[in-house]
Amino acid sequence: MSDIAFIGESSFLYQKLFAEAGVSYQFVSADLLGSPFLPRFKVIIIPTGFANPLYSKALAGLQRASSRVADFVKEGGILTVFGPMVAEHRYDWLPLPLEYVCELGSRSISPSRHECTCILCTSTPECDGFLIPGQGFETVLEDEKGRAILVVGELGQGLIMATSVHEFPSVKFMRWAVSRAKEARL
Repeated sequence: MSDIAFIGESSFLYQKLFAEAGVSYQFVSADLLGSPFLPRFKVIIIPTGFANPLYSKALAGLQRASSRVADFVKEGGILTVFGPMVAEHRYDWLPLPLEYVCELGSRSISPSRHECTCILCTSTPECDGFLIPGQGFETVLEDEKGRAILVVGELGQGLIMATSVHEFPSVKFMRWAVSRAKEARL
């Protein structure tokens, strides 16, 4: 069992981040999502660009495995998904309604007391867009125009976190997510 499943190809930068956080991880191809041979995980990270064919081939796998992703969260896992890096995106593979609009730039954000905001290392993060959350999501961080850049939705025993922050998650976040989540099958 690894703590974190990173949906995508091996990345030296993420390897370094996981090592610094002291968490175990496995890079998982989106084609393998839902395979009975995958171990249990606590956290799934879907990096920026998952829906843009120039960066990733993950979207088709996520769409095929949408019910498995929902089951993972219901069982207590934490799903963390970053921006898709396309003009607009409907997260139709998530069990809660969410939309995204691409708009690159720095954002000023107000502090929030929600524990998951430890994903950020700064109060002026770079973002690749903003989110339009539907029922079931709570907006945790907004930009200076009042648009969501971090939303959280509870589903069963787990959480879905979506963000348009275009930066690596903090070491503190990795440790928080792994300590809060429960092992679940993907």
